[in-house]
Amino acid sequence: MKRLSRNDIETISEKFVKAYFELPEIKKSQVYRIEPELMLEKVLGLTIEYMHLSYDGSILGMTSFGELGVQVFENNDDEAFFFLDGKTVLVESDLNYDNNLKGRKNFTLMHEGSHQIFKMLFPNDYGITEKSAGVHYYKATADTEKSRIITDWEEWQANTLAAAILLPRCLIEKGMFLFGLGDKIECLNKIYYPAVYERYAALSDFLGCSKKALAIRMKQLGLLHKDYLDNPFDYLAVYPEVYKICLLYTSPSPRDCS
Repeated sequence: MKRLSRNDIETISEKFVKAYFELPEIKKSQVYRIEPELMLEKVLGLTIEYMHLSYDGSILGMTSFGELGVQVFENNDDEAFFFLDGKTVLVESDLNYDNNLKGRKNFTLMHEGSHQIFKMLFPNDYGITEKSAGVHYYKATADTEKSRIITDWEEWQANTLAAAILLPRCLIEKGMFLFGLGDKIECLNKIYYPAVYERYAALSDFLGCSKKALAIRMKQLGLLHKDYLDNPFDYLAVYPEVYKICLLYTSPSPRDCS
């Protein structure tokens, strides 16, 4: 299959974000975030359906490039059958009813939409193997950004394009201005920089994504230097000289963290 660089994928994302901004529904409005349902339905011409995709919630999304049937589950967990027509995205219905899962729902939608974008742009290179021509599953454990080694190029490319479309630089920078985060966040730490962290958390909710997904994207764009979302106490191991300052000040300037 065709292997695209991150720069290639950024270029593709810019074209689809531009098409989104040109939609009649929003063309004359102030846009603050990308709504993935609108992107998939109006820009990509896809149909979105919400159903239970697994017993344990391990499968978050499905799509296919051709016509085939997949197993789904009714609300009482009875097995059912759904016919994918090659232009439909299935999403786990639980994601549609829990606002705390909004970021995961949005990313799942755009991840499956990204598979369809690559098939649209590269029909002779994408989805031609026996494996990739079937159903594309997006699973709850999928997280290719944590590994430096890419083991599945189709999934990595779909993840990368999904993030670039959902979080374009222009909208992140607009949000940073609105939430008083300046041009760049030097250090993101819940314990030692609570004021910055709270504004950042509000921004991620405003943009409809998880805090971790936004941090990854902002670091790629050079808008975030250091983040300690997973292990906030690691900050002291990297900057031991500021330990005494942290004891005296609950929220020092983020610029001190460089």
